[in-house]
Amino acid sequence: MPAQNSAPAVAQVCQTITRAIREGRLAPGQRLTEAEFTQRLSVSRPTVREAFRLLCSDGLLLSEPHRGVSVRQLTRRELDDLFVIRASLEALAVRLAAPILQKSPETLLAIQKGLDDAEQAGDLAEMSKYNIAFHQHFADVSGNVLLQSLLGRLANSVYWLQFRVLIADEQVLHTNAQHQEITKAILAGKGGDAADIMADHIDRSRQLVQWLDDSYFAPPK
Repeated sequence: MPAQNSAPAVAQVCQTITRAIREGRLAPGQRLTEAEFTQRLSVSRPTVREAFRLLCSDGLLLSEPHRGVSVRQLTRRELDDLFVIRASLEALAVRLAAPILQKSPETLLAIQKGLDDAEQAGDLAEMSKYNIAFHQHFADVSGNVLLQSLLGRLANSVYWLQFRVLIADEQVLHTNAQHQEITKAILAGKGGDAADIMADHIDRSRQLVQWLDDSYFAPPK
């Protein structure tokens, strides 16, 4: 029997869909049906419906009248707007977290080592994992709950999940140089410099994504 609509079950469906998009198994514009996930995950239709609602609210999925639910596809302009906001918020997170991290850098250094090892091994999956941890760490340490919430939604947004897997592996691996610069600046007590590097780091990602073919983007509105 399908499980009842519950918070853990809804979270499971959300995580499954998010992971599928992150790994490129669900493509931009692809339609999703309640029946498919009800059967695959052995959950109730109300559970899947609630998961769809939450993911639409986060901007990961899109619900349209008479067309149903699909993986959200952004226009180039929408993607640019998202990156601009993210760059400012991530820079703020670094600025707030820097004094704390300078005094207690252990976790930051462990994450940076993971990034360095992944780069050396050419392991994109590990690079991806530690890249998420690197960016998340500044938000966590910042102590600003609203900032954490806003960055959490952006981190779960469509560009972060779907475009990351479309960029050449070598280019992604080379982004670690700026991670290293940010870490060094924080250890040196230069939080402002670290924040500026983070903003530039996000903007470089924006530029890489904009090199993608038009087929990856929704038509201009």
